[in-house]
Amino acid sequence: MLKKVRGLNIKLNNYEALVFTFVFGLFIVLKLYWLLCYSLMFWSIFYVFARIFKPIRNSGSIKQLRRIALIFFLFVVAISTKLLVGDIYKIPSSSMNNTLYTGDVILVNKLKYGPRLPRSPFEIPWVNIAFCFNDNAKKHLKENWWNYKRLSGYASIKQGDVFVFNLGLSKDFFVVKRCVGLSGDTISIKNGRIYTNGELFETPDNVKNTYQFKVKDRKQLYKGMDSLGIDAYINADYGKDFNARVTLSKKEVAQLKELSSINSFQQQIDTFDINKGCLHKSVSDQWTYDNMGPLVIPKKGMTIQLIPETVLLYGETIKLYEKRSIEQKEGGIYVNGEKTEAYTFKQDYYFMMGDNRKGTIDSRSWGFLPESNIVGKVQCVLWSNYRDEFQWSRLFKKVE
Repeated sequence: MLKKVRGLNIKLNNYEALVFTFVFGLFIVLKLYWLLCYSLMFWSIFYVFARIFKPIRNSGSIKQLRRIALIFFLFVVAISTKLLVGDIYKIPSSSMNNTLYTGDVILVNKLKYGPRLPRSPFEIPWVNIAFCFNDNAKKHLKENWWNYKRLSGYASIKQGDVFVFNLGLSKDFFVVKRCVGLSGDTISIKNGRIYTNGELFETPDNVKNTYQFKVKDRKQLYKGMDSLGIDAYINADYGKDFNARVTLSKKEVAQLKELSSINSFQQQIDTFDINKGCLHKSVSDQWTYDNMGPLVIPKKGMTIQLIPETVLLYGETIKLYEKRSIEQKEGGIYVNGEKTEAYTFKQDYYFMMGDNRKGTIDSRSWGFLPESNIVGKVQCVLWSNYRDEFQWSRLFKKVE
Protein backbone atom coordinates (compact mmCIF):
# COMPACT_ATOMS: atom_id res chain seq x y z
CA MET A 1 0.00 0.00 0.00
CA LEU A 2 2.91 2.40 0.82
CA LYS A 3 4.40 1.75 -2.62
CA LYS A 4 1.16 2.81 -4.21
CA VAL A 5 1.16 6.06 -2.20
CA ARG A 6 4.73 6.84 -3.20
CA GLY A 7 4.07 5.95 -6.80
CA LEU A 8 0.79 7.85 -6.57
CA ASN A 9 -1.03 5.06 -8.30
CA ILE A 10 -4.42 5.54 -6.72
CA LYS A 11 -6.29 3.37 -9.16
CA LEU A 12 -7.89 0.32 -7.59
CA ASN A 13 -7.31 -3.18 -8.89
CA ASN A 14 -10.20 -5.65 -9.05
CA TYR A 15 -9.59 -7.04 -5.54
CA GLU A 16 -9.33 -3.58 -3.96
CA ALA A 17 -12.43 -2.42 -5.80
CA LEU A 18 -14.34 -5.46 -4.52
CA VAL A 19 -13.27 -4.79 -0.92
CA PHE A 20 -14.07 -1.09 -1.31
CA THR A 21 -17.54 -1.87 -2.66
CA PHE A 22 -18.23 -4.48 0.04
CA VAL A 23 -17.23 -2.21 2.95
CA PHE A 24 -19.21 0.78 1.76
CA GLY A 25 -22.12 -1.44 0.81
CA LEU A 26 -22.09 -2.87 4.33
CA PHE A 27 -22.32 0.63 5.80
CA ILE A 28 -25.40 1.27 3.67
CA VAL A 29 -27.07 -2.05 4.60
CA LEU A 30 -26.46 -1.35 8.31
CA LYS A 31 -27.74 2.21 7.79
CA LEU A 32 -24.50 3.66 9.15
CA TYR A 33 -24.65 6.59 6.77
CA TRP A 34 -22.56 8.79 9.06
CA LEU A 35 -19.76 6.20 8.93
CA LEU A 36 -20.04 6.07 5.15
CA CYS A 37 -19.63 9.85 4.96
CA TYR A 38 -16.78 9.79 7.47
CA SER A 39 -14.93 7.11 5.49
CA LEU A 40 -15.48 8.96 2.21
CA MET A 41 -14.07 12.10 3.80
CA PHE A 42 -10.90 10.23 4.78
CA TRP A 43 -10.59 8.76 1.30
CA SER A 44 -11.06 12.22 -0.24
CA ILE A 45 -8.34 13.71 1.99
CA PHE A 46 -5.99 10.88 1.01
CA TYR A 47 -6.76 11.44 -2.67
CA VAL A 48 -6.17 15.21 -2.43
CA PHE A 49 -2.81 14.76 -0.68
CA ALA A 50 -1.80 12.20 -3.28
CA ARG A 51 -2.58 14.68 -6.06
CA ILE A 52 -0.66 17.45 -4.30
CA PHE A 53 2.48 15.35 -3.88
CA LYS A 54 2.38 13.88 -7.39
CA PRO A 55 4.18 16.64 -9.32
CA ILE A 56 6.74 17.28 -6.55
CA ARG A 57 10.17 15.70 -6.84
CA ASN A 58 10.92 12.85 -4.46
CA SER A 59 13.37 14.82 -2.27
CA GLY A 60 14.35 14.08 1.33
CA SER A 61 12.09 16.80 2.71
CA ILE A 62 9.12 15.42 0.77
CA LYS A 63 9.79 11.92 2.14
CA GLN A 64 9.87 13.35 5.65
CA LEU A 65 6.65 15.25 5.04
CA ARG A 66 5.01 12.06 3.81
CA ARG A 67 6.07 10.23 6.95
CA ILE A 68 4.59 12.97 9.13
CA ALA A 69 1.36 12.92 7.12
CA LEU A 70 1.18 9.13 7.44
CA ILE A 71 1.74 9.26 11.21
CA PHE A 72 -0.93 11.94 11.56
CA PHE A 73 -3.32 9.91 9.41
CA LEU A 74 -2.78 6.78 11.54
CA PHE A 75 -3.18 8.87 14.71
CA VAL A 76 -6.58 10.17 13.56
CA VAL A 77 -7.66 6.65 12.53
CA ALA A 78 -6.69 5.28 15.97
CA ILE A 79 -8.64 8.02 17.79
CA SER A 80 -11.64 7.56 15.51
CA THR A 81 -11.62 3.81 16.12
CA LYS A 82 -11.60 4.19 19.91
CA LEU A 83 -14.30 6.87 19.84
CA LEU A 84 -16.63 5.53 17.18
CA VAL A 85 -16.07 1.82 16.59
CA GLY A 86 -14.91 -0.03 19.69
CA ASP A 87 -12.66 -0.07 22.70
CA ILE A 88 -11.09 -2.43 25.22
CA TYR A 89 -11.94 -2.58 28.95
CA LYS A 90 -10.93 -4.70 31.92
CA ILE A 91 -13.49 -6.18 34.32
CA PRO A 92 -12.81 -4.77 37.83
CA SER A 93 -15.08 -6.90 40.02
CA SER A 94 -17.01 -10.16 40.40
CA SER A 95 -20.47 -8.61 39.93
CA MET A 96 -20.94 -10.37 36.55
CA ASN A 97 -19.75 -13.87 37.54
CA ASN A 98 -20.11 -16.36 35.81
CA THR A 99 -20.54 -14.39 32.58
CA LEU A 100 -17.51 -12.15 33.10
CA TYR A 101 -14.77 -12.71 35.66
CA THR A 102 -12.53 -10.26 37.47
CA GLY A 103 -9.60 -9.41 35.21
CA ASP A 104 -11.31 -10.38 31.95
CA VAL A 105 -10.32 -8.11 29.07
CA ILE A 106 -13.37 -7.38 26.92
CA LEU A 107 -14.06 -5.82 23.51
CA VAL A 108 -16.88 -3.27 23.52
CA ASN A 109 -18.79 -2.64 20.29
CA LYS A 110 -19.80 1.04 20.02
CA LEU A 111 -21.30 0.75 16.56
CA LYS A 112 -24.18 -1.48 17.60
CA TYR A 113 -26.14 1.12 19.59
CA GLY A 114 -24.34 4.03 17.97
CA PRO A 115 -21.24 5.77 19.37
CA ARG A 116 -21.60 8.48 21.96
CA LEU A 117 -19.73 11.62 20.91
CA PRO A 118 -17.35 13.16 23.47
CA ARG A 119 -18.74 15.97 25.58
CA SER A 120 -15.36 17.53 26.38
CA PRO A 121 -11.79 17.35 25.02
CA PHE A 122 -10.89 15.25 28.07
CA GLU A 123 -12.99 12.40 26.64
CA ILE A 124 -10.94 12.24 23.41
CA PRO A 125 -8.12 9.65 23.67
CA TRP A 126 -4.58 11.08 23.56
CA VAL A 127 -5.89 14.55 22.68
CA ASN A 128 -6.86 14.91 26.35
CA ILE A 129 -3.16 14.78 27.30
CA ALA A 130 -2.56 18.16 25.68
CA PHE A 131 -5.47 19.73 27.60
CA CYS A 132 -4.11 18.38 30.88
CA PHE A 133 -1.18 20.81 30.54
CA ASN A 134 -3.56 23.76 30.33
CA ASP A 135 -4.38 25.04 33.83
CA ASN A 136 -7.50 26.88 32.67
CA ALA A 137 -8.84 23.77 30.90
CA LYS A 138 -8.15 21.58 33.95
CA LYS A 139 -10.51 23.75 35.99
CA HIS A 140 -13.33 22.43 33.79
CA LEU A 141 -12.14 18.81 33.78
CA LYS A 142 -15.42 17.34 35.08
CA GLU A 143 -17.72 19.63 33.12
CA ASN A 144 -19.50 18.93 29.82
CA TRP A 145 -18.31 21.34 27.15
CA TRP A 146 -20.76 20.12 24.53
CA ASN A 147 -24.30 18.69 24.61
CA TYR A 148 -24.96 14.96 24.56
CA LYS A 149 -25.12 13.49 21.05
CA ARG A 150 -25.20 9.86 19.89
CA LEU A 151 -24.78 8.77 16.29
CA SER A 152 -27.08 6.10 14.86
CA GLY A 153 -26.26 2.40 15.37
CA TYR A 154 -27.27 -0.70 13.48
CA ALA A 155 -29.35 -2.27 16.28
CA SER A 156 -31.38 -1.24 19.31
CA ILE A 157 -30.87 -2.35 22.90
CA LYS A 158 -32.57 -5.65 23.75
CA GLN A 159 -33.49 -7.15 27.07
CA GLY A 160 -30.62 -9.37 28.17
CA ASP A 161 -27.86 -7.37 26.47
CA VAL A 162 -24.64 -6.87 28.43
CA PHE A 163 -23.07 -3.45 28.02
CA VAL A 164 -20.60 -0.98 29.51
CA PHE A 165 -21.72 2.37 30.91
CA ASN A 166 -20.73 5.24 33.19
CA LEU A 167 -22.20 5.11 36.66
CA GLY A 168 -23.61 8.35 38.00
CA LEU A 169 -21.95 11.55 36.78
CA SER A 170 -18.43 10.13 36.77
CA LYS A 171 -16.87 10.12 33.29
CA ASP A 172 -14.06 7.70 34.09
CA PHE A 173 -15.86 5.13 36.24
CA PHE A 174 -17.06 2.38 33.91
CA VAL A 175 -19.39 -0.47 34.92
CA VAL A 176 -20.70 -3.54 33.11
CA LYS A 177 -24.13 -5.09 33.83
CA ARG A 178 -26.96 -6.89 32.06
CA CYS A 179 -30.03 -4.99 30.87
CA VAL A 180 -33.15 -6.65 32.33
CA GLY A 181 -35.65 -3.90 31.56
CA LEU A 182 -36.10 -1.48 28.65
CA SER A 183 -37.45 2.07 28.71
CA GLY A 184 -41.22 2.04 29.12
CA ASP A 185 -41.30 -1.52 30.50
CA THR A 186 -43.12 -2.34 33.70
CA ILE A 187 -40.74 -4.43 35.78
CA SER A 188 -41.21 -6.36 39.00
CA ILE A 189 -39.07 -8.82 40.94
CA LYS A 190 -40.78 -11.61 42.83
CA ASN A 191 -38.69 -13.96 44.96
CA GLY A 192 -35.65 -13.20 42.82
CA ARG A 193 -37.43 -13.77 39.50
CA ILE A 194 -37.76 -10.89 37.03
CA TYR A 195 -41.03 -10.08 35.28
CA THR A 196 -41.32 -7.46 32.54
CA ASN A 197 -44.78 -6.42 31.37
CA GLY A 198 -46.18 -9.42 33.24
CA GLU A 199 -43.95 -12.00 31.53
CA LEU A 200 -41.11 -13.93 33.16
CA PHE A 201 -37.66 -12.96 31.91
CA GLU A 202 -35.68 -16.15 31.41
CA THR A 203 -32.29 -15.27 32.82
CA PRO A 204 -29.19 -16.85 31.21
CA ASP A 205 -27.75 -20.00 32.76
CA ASN A 206 -24.70 -18.07 33.97
CA VAL A 207 -26.73 -15.93 36.38
CA LYS A 208 -25.83 -16.75 39.99
CA ASN A 209 -27.89 -16.68 43.18
CA THR A 210 -27.32 -17.77 46.76
CA TYR A 211 -28.96 -20.98 47.94
CA GLN A 212 -29.22 -22.66 51.30
CA PHE A 213 -29.64 -26.35 52.10
CA LYS A 214 -29.02 -29.00 54.72
CA VAL A 215 -26.24 -31.53 54.31
CA LYS A 216 -26.75 -35.16 55.24
CA ASP A 217 -23.23 -36.29 54.37
CA ARG A 218 -20.47 -33.70 54.24
CA LYS A 219 -17.83 -35.90 52.60
CA GLN A 220 -20.26 -37.06 49.92
CA LEU A 221 -21.19 -33.44 49.23
CA TYR A 222 -17.58 -32.36 48.57
CA LYS A 223 -16.93 -35.50 46.54
CA GLY A 224 -20.05 -34.90 44.46
CA MET A 225 -19.15 -31.24 43.83
CA ASP A 226 -15.66 -32.25 42.69
CA SER A 227 -17.06 -34.84 40.28
CA LEU A 228 -19.46 -32.25 38.82
CA GLY A 229 -16.70 -29.65 38.48
CA ILE A 230 -18.56 -27.18 40.72
CA ASP A 231 -15.98 -24.74 42.08
CA ALA A 232 -17.85 -22.82 44.78
CA TYR A 233 -17.15 -21.73 48.34
CA ILE A 234 -19.54 -23.23 50.91
CA ASN A 235 -20.45 -21.00 53.84
CA ALA A 236 -21.51 -23.50 56.49
CA ASP A 237 -22.72 -23.74 60.06
CA TYR A 238 -20.85 -26.68 61.54
CA GLY A 239 -23.27 -27.28 64.40
CA LYS A 240 -25.44 -30.31 64.95
CA ASP A 241 -27.41 -29.60 61.79
CA PHE A 242 -24.99 -28.90 58.96
CA ASN A 243 -26.65 -25.90 57.23
CA ALA A 244 -24.88 -24.55 54.17
CA ARG A 245 -25.06 -21.55 51.85
CA VAL A 246 -23.47 -21.41 48.44
CA THR A 247 -23.63 -19.13 45.38
CA LEU A 248 -24.38 -21.06 42.20
CA SER A 249 -25.45 -20.60 38.59
CA LYS A 250 -28.70 -22.11 37.27
CA LYS A 251 -26.80 -24.97 35.66
CA GLU A 252 -24.92 -25.73 38.88
CA VAL A 253 -28.16 -25.67 40.87
CA ALA A 254 -29.69 -28.32 38.62
CA GLN A 255 -26.60 -30.50 39.09
CA LEU A 256 -26.36 -30.04 42.85
CA LYS A 257 -30.01 -30.88 43.42
CA GLU A 258 -29.32 -34.36 42.07
CA LEU A 259 -26.91 -35.16 44.90
CA SER A 260 -28.33 -37.45 47.57
CA SER A 261 -26.14 -35.85 50.24
CA ILE A 262 -28.33 -32.72 50.58
CA ASN A 263 -31.96 -31.81 51.22
CA SER A 264 -34.17 -28.77 51.93
CA PHE A 265 -32.59 -26.96 48.97
CA GLN A 266 -34.00 -23.44 48.42
CA GLN A 267 -33.00 -20.02 47.15
CA GLN A 268 -32.07 -17.45 49.79
CA ILE A 269 -34.45 -14.48 49.59
CA ASP A 270 -33.61 -11.03 50.97
CA THR A 271 -35.63 -9.75 53.91
CA PHE A 272 -36.72 -6.14 54.33
CA ASP A 273 -34.24 -3.72 55.89
CA ILE A 274 -35.08 0.00 55.89
CA ASN A 275 -31.35 0.83 56.18
CA LYS A 276 -30.36 -1.25 53.15
CA GLY A 277 -29.65 0.70 49.97
CA CYS A 278 -32.78 -0.35 48.09
CA LEU A 279 -34.21 1.76 45.27
CA HIS A 280 -37.54 2.45 46.99
CA LYS A 281 -37.06 3.18 50.71
CA SER A 282 -40.71 2.93 51.71
CA VAL A 283 -41.72 1.22 54.94
CA SER A 284 -45.24 0.63 53.63
CA ASP A 285 -44.06 -1.15 50.45
CA GLN A 286 -41.08 -2.96 52.07
CA TRP A 287 -39.16 -3.53 48.85
CA THR A 288 -36.06 -5.75 48.86
CA TYR A 289 -33.53 -6.80 46.22
CA ASP A 290 -35.54 -9.97 45.64
CA ASN A 291 -39.03 -8.47 45.90
CA MET A 292 -39.77 -5.05 44.42
CA GLY A 293 -42.16 -3.34 42.07
CA PRO A 294 -44.07 -3.16 39.91
CA LEU A 295 -42.45 0.01 38.60
CA VAL A 296 -42.33 1.66 35.18
CA ILE A 297 -38.88 2.35 33.70
CA PRO A 298 -38.81 5.98 32.46
CA LYS A 299 -39.05 6.57 28.74
CA LYS A 300 -38.48 9.71 26.69
CA GLY A 301 -41.80 11.56 26.51
CA MET A 302 -43.35 9.58 29.41
CA THR A 303 -45.27 11.77 31.84
CA ILE A 304 -45.73 10.91 35.52
CA GLN A 305 -47.94 12.53 38.11
CA LEU A 306 -45.83 14.07 40.86
CA ILE A 307 -47.00 12.67 44.16
CA PRO A 308 -44.90 11.62 47.19
CA GLU A 309 -44.67 8.01 45.93
CA THR A 310 -43.37 8.95 42.46
CA VAL A 311 -40.94 11.51 43.88
CA LEU A 312 -39.57 8.78 46.14
CA LEU A 313 -39.04 6.50 43.13
CA TYR A 314 -38.01 8.93 40.37
CA GLY A 315 -36.76 11.99 42.26
CA GLU A 316 -33.05 11.11 42.20
CA THR A 317 -33.21 10.29 38.48
CA ILE A 318 -34.81 13.65 37.73
CA LYS A 319 -32.18 15.52 39.76
CA LEU A 320 -29.14 13.57 38.62
CA TYR A 321 -29.78 12.98 34.92
CA GLU A 322 -32.58 15.35 33.92
CA LYS A 323 -30.82 18.22 35.72
CA ARG A 324 -33.99 19.45 37.44
CA SER A 325 -34.24 20.32 41.11
CA ILE A 326 -37.23 18.66 42.74
CA GLU A 327 -38.52 19.36 46.23
CA GLN A 328 -41.50 18.29 48.25
CA LYS A 329 -42.87 21.13 50.38
CA GLU A 330 -46.05 21.92 52.17
CA GLY A 331 -48.68 22.48 49.55
CA GLY A 332 -47.09 20.54 46.73
CA ILE A 333 -44.04 19.45 44.74
CA TYR A 334 -41.72 21.96 43.11
CA VAL A 335 -39.56 21.39 40.03
CA ASN A 336 -36.92 24.09 39.47
CA GLY A 337 -38.71 26.21 42.04
CA GLU A 338 -42.14 26.01 40.38
CA LYS A 339 -45.07 24.09 41.76
CA THR A 340 -45.68 21.20 39.36
CA GLU A 341 -48.20 18.38 39.19
CA ALA A 342 -46.58 16.31 36.42
CA TYR A 343 -43.17 15.70 34.87
CA THR A 344 -42.16 14.49 31.38
CA PHE A 345 -38.87 12.63 30.98
CA LYS A 346 -36.33 13.92 28.47
CA GLN A 347 -34.52 10.63 27.64
CA ASP A 348 -34.78 6.83 27.77
CA TYR A 349 -33.70 4.80 30.79
CA TYR A 350 -32.86 1.14 31.47
CA PHE A 351 -32.86 -1.25 34.43
CA MET A 352 -29.52 -3.02 34.94
CA MET A 353 -28.53 -6.00 37.09
CA GLY A 354 -25.33 -7.94 37.68
CA ASP A 355 -25.34 -11.67 36.92
CA ASN A 356 -23.92 -12.36 40.38
CA ARG A 357 -27.22 -11.37 41.97
CA LYS A 358 -26.04 -11.35 45.61
CA GLY A 359 -22.63 -9.89 44.81
CA THR A 360 -23.55 -6.78 42.87
CA ILE A 361 -24.78 -3.23 43.37
CA ASP A 362 -27.09 -2.36 40.49
CA SER A 363 -30.38 -0.67 39.52
CA ARG A 364 -32.07 -2.28 42.51
CA SER A 365 -29.95 0.09 44.57
CA TRP A 366 -28.89 3.13 42.52
CA GLY A 367 -31.84 3.32 40.15
CA PHE A 368 -32.30 3.78 36.42
CA LEU A 369 -29.55 4.06 33.81
CA PRO A 370 -29.93 6.92 31.27
CA GLU A 371 -29.19 6.33 27.60
CA SER A 372 -26.60 9.13 27.72
CA ASN A 373 -24.37 7.01 30.01
CA ILE A 374 -24.20 3.95 27.73
CA VAL A 375 -20.81 3.29 26.09
CA GLY A 376 -21.44 0.13 24.06
CA LYS A 377 -22.29 -3.57 23.98
CA VAL A 378 -19.84 -6.18 25.24
CA GLN A 379 -18.94 -8.18 22.13
CA CYS A 380 -16.53 -10.79 23.47
CA VAL A 381 -13.86 -11.65 26.01
CA LEU A 382 -10.52 -11.03 24.31
CA TRP A 383 -8.59 -12.97 26.94
CA SER A 384 -8.86 -13.93 30.59
CA ASN A 385 -6.35 -14.40 33.41
CA TYR A 386 -8.96 -15.46 35.94
CA ARG A 387 -7.28 -16.52 39.20
CA ASP A 388 -3.90 -15.62 37.72
CA GLU A 389 -4.11 -18.36 35.12
CA PHE A 390 -4.63 -17.88 31.39
CA GLN A 391 -8.04 -19.29 30.43
CA TRP A 392 -7.78 -20.75 26.93
CA SER A 393 -11.48 -21.63 26.96
CA ARG A 394 -12.36 -17.93 27.28
CA LEU A 395 -10.15 -16.69 24.43
CA PHE A 396 -12.40 -14.59 22.11
CA LYS A 397 -15.44 -16.00 23.93
CA LYS A 398 -18.69 -14.37 22.84
CA VAL A 399 -20.71 -12.73 25.62
CA GLU A 400 -24.43 -13.48 25.65
